[in-house]
Amino acid sequence: MSVEMVSDSTFQKSVIDASQEKLVVVEFSTKEKLNKRGEPNASAKMDSVIDGLDAQYAGEIEFFRVEVNLVWDYSDPQKPMAKDDLNPAASSAYEINHGPTLVFLLEGERVQENLLGFYDEASTRLKLDELLKDLNSRLLKIKLFRFIEEQINLAAQRVITKKSAQLDDIAYGKFGVFLGLRRTLQNDATAQDIGMLDAMNDSLQCLGVLGKGETILERIK
Repeated sequence: MSVEMVSDSTFQKSVIDASQEKLVVVEFSTKEKLNKRGEPNASAKMDSVIDGLDAQYAGEIEFFRVEVNLVWDYSDPQKPMAKDDLNPAASSAYEINHGPTLVFLLEGERVQENLLGFYDEASTRLKLDELLKDLNSRLLKIKLFRFIEEQINLAAQRVITKKSAQLDDIAYGKFGVFLGLRRTLQNDATAQDIGMLDAMNDSLQCLGVLGKGETILERIK
């Protein structure tokens, strides 16, 4: 599986949308892949590393690639600037003046400073693992929100179909529980939501799933 190539016209739909659910790494890679000696340049080498990591982190990290052609502007000798004439909107938004450059996004925002230049696979993997560890609670919360939304929609559909009275009761119960969880995570909980969560915490503590005095929200925040 190859890394998806994106451009200014597809960046929002592909990259930003994907970052709403998981960590996204965007490689800004130079269109030219050879140096003056005719050997693979830093971008070509980084492409190979990212291609390999794409398979290794499937399901955890989404990788994308943007090709750039950087042209240096020396109109101000004191502040020369590199401008990309292939995908200028994306390059400008993330201050790309070197290729390769890695940009790390989650929920549409940068979560780490850009990584410039070539890094071998081991070094890149180390940086990714550290970032995933740092973002663990945030990523877990995103997954939980997605799961809650799926369950709310599923319960709502079951309520609407009304196949049986017993199914209605179960669906209504699930619907209420997941709506309460969503409101609590969004800091908009009602007294009933808090009471429900207290009961769930007590049950999970008795089962040993949670430690004594630990709560569900402490696990996911």
